[in-house]
Amino acid sequence: MYYALYRKYRPQTFDDVIGQQVIIKTLKNSIINNKISHAYLFTGPRGCGKTTIAKILAQTINCQNLQGSEQCGECVFCTQLKEKKAIDIIEIDAASNNGVDEIREINNKVNLVPAVGKYKVYIIDEVHMLTIGAFNALLKTLEEPPSHVVFILATTEPHKIPVTILSRCQRYDFKKISEKEIANRIKYIVEQEQIEIDETAIFEISRLGDGSLRDAISILDQVNAYADNKITIQDIHDVNGTLPQIEINSLIQNIIKHNANEVFNQLDSYITSGKNISKILDEIILYFRNILIFKNANEYFKNNNIDNIYSEIANEISNEKLDKFIEILLDTVYKIKKTNNTKLLVEICLIKLMDLENQNKVSTEIINKDSIKQEKIEEVKKQPLKEETKNKEIINKEKTKNNIDLKELEEFKQIRINNILSEFNKKTTLEIKKQLEFVNDYLLDDKFSKAASILLDGELKAASSYGLIFVYNNDNLSNEFNEKITIIEELIFKIFSVNYKVISTTKEDWEIIKTKFNNNKSSFVYKEETCNIEDIIKKIRKENNIDDITSIFGDIVEYN
Repeated sequence: MYYALYRKYRPQTFDDVIGQQVIIKTLKNSIINNKISHAYLFTGPRGCGKTTIAKILAQTINCQNLQGSEQCGECVFCTQLKEKKAIDIIEIDAASNNGVDEIREINNKVNLVPAVGKYKVYIIDEVHMLTIGAFNALLKTLEEPPSHVVFILATTEPHKIPVTILSRCQRYDFKKISEKEIANRIKYIVEQEQIEIDETAIFEISRLGDGSLRDAISILDQVNAYADNKITIQDIHDVNGTLPQIEINSLIQNIIKHNANEVFNQLDSYITSGKNISKILDEIILYFRNILIFKNANEYFKNNNIDNIYSEIANEISNEKLDKFIEILLDTVYKIKKTNNTKLLVEICLIKLMDLENQNKVSTEIINKDSIKQEKIEEVKKQPLKEETKNKEIINKEKTKNNIDLKELEEFKQIRINNILSEFNKKTTLEIKKQLEFVNDYLLDDKFSKAASILLDGELKAASSYGLIFVYNNDNLSNEFNEKITIIEELIFKIFSVNYKVISTTKEDWEIIKTKFNNNKSSFVYKEETCNIEDIIKKIRKENNIDDITSIFGDIVEYN
C-alpha cells in the first residue's frame, strides 16, 4: 500500500522535528526532570507539528527504558508501538466526537490503569470543535485527573476554547516553519525518494507551503505524480492552480499600465486553464507586499535572487498606491468567500486597480479646484465694508431700537428653541456639525451665497430631529439669521435632505438658555408654533412701512 509522503516522513522522535526548537527543548527537559503535566494544550497553524509532537510526547513518557528524553525502541511498549498495538494512547478526533456522551465515556474510563505504559494518554485533536456541554463535562476530569492520565489537546483555534479549560493546561504555541527549514526537509525527502527536481522548484514548494510542512510535502507528492520527468516550477503551479512570479509580474505590469484588454485576456486564460483565482489573488497580494518591502528595505531580498523582479515595478509605484492596491485585493478576497460569482468580483477588483491612478488624478483636480475656490472666498471676505453699508448699520440700529416692537418675534424664537431642546440629541448635533462644511460650496452660489455666509458666521450649538440652534456673537448677526430663516432652511434642506427648523440667538442669551436646560430638562416640552416667521416679518414691514426688512435688523457684512 502506498503511503503519502507526509505520513511516510512524519517525525518519530523529538530530534526529527523541525522548526519548533523551543517547544521540543521544554518538553525534553520536563521528561528528564520527571515534571510531566497532567494537561497540555498545543496551538498553532496547520501542518506545523502539533499532532506529531503530541504522539511523540505520549510515546516517550510511556517508554519503560528511557534514554534521557529518547525512546529505547526495545521495551514492551515500544515494541507494541511499532506493531501499532499500543492501547494506552487514545486519539480522539473532536470534529466527529464532539458531544457530551463521548466525553462522559472518557470520564468513565480514566480511572482504568494503563495496560503496559506508565500513562494513559488522551490526544484530543481539533479540541475547539467540542460543544459547550462537552467542555463542561471534561472540566472536572481535566482539573483533577488520576495520576496516570495525561491529556494533550491540539487546536488551530484556541480562542474558541473556554477560559476555564485554557487555565488548566500548559499551553504551547507552535509557530509557522520557515521556508528555509521546509526547503531543507524537501531536499532530504527527494534524495530519499530519488525524485528529480529543479532547485528553484524546491524553494517554490517551500514558499507555497506557507509555513506548513505538511502542505509543502503534499504539494511535492502531488507534483511528483503529475510531472513526466524532472519536476519544474511550471509543474508546481499547474498542480497548485497558482502562477509563477514571472506571470504575476506580467499581470501587474499590465494593471499598472492600464492595459485592460491584456489584463482580461490573461484572466480568461487563467480561468480556462483551471487556475485557482483565490490563490492567484493571494499571490498578487504577496507580490505587492514584497514590492512595498523592497521599496523600503531592499536589502531584505538580497539573498533571494528575486530583487530584479521587484525593482522593475518599485520605481513606478508609490507606497500609498501599494497600500491602496493591497486594501482593494484583501477586500475582494474576503467577499469571494461569500459568493459563487468569483469571476465578476475579480473583474471589478482589476478595474478598481487599473482605475486607481485615474481616481487619484481626479481627486487631485478636485482638491486644486477647492483650493482655488477657497482662495477666492477668502479674498472676497477680506474686502472692506462699503461705506454706505456702514452708515446703514448705524441707522438700522437706531430704527430697531426706537421704532420696532419685536415682542412677537421673541416669542416665536423662544417656542422654537424650546421645541428643539425638547428633543435635543448630542449625537445628531455632532454629526450635523461635521457636514456643515458643505456650506462652503454655496458661498459663490447666486441664490444661497448670503445664507451660506450667515451660517458660517455662527456656530451650531444644539440639534434634534426637529431643528437646529445657531449662536452668534451679537444681536445684528442673530437677527440677520432670523430674518433669512426661509432661505437658510432651504439651503439646509439641500445639504441634509431633511426639513430642519432653524433659529438663532446670541452667545449671551445662549448661556442663560443652556443653564436653564441643564438644571431642568423636563421643563422643555414641545409646543405648537402658533405663528409663522414670514407672517411676523410681513407684519413688521407693513407697520413700519419698510420695503427691505434688512433695515429693521441691521445687516451683516456686505461683500463687493
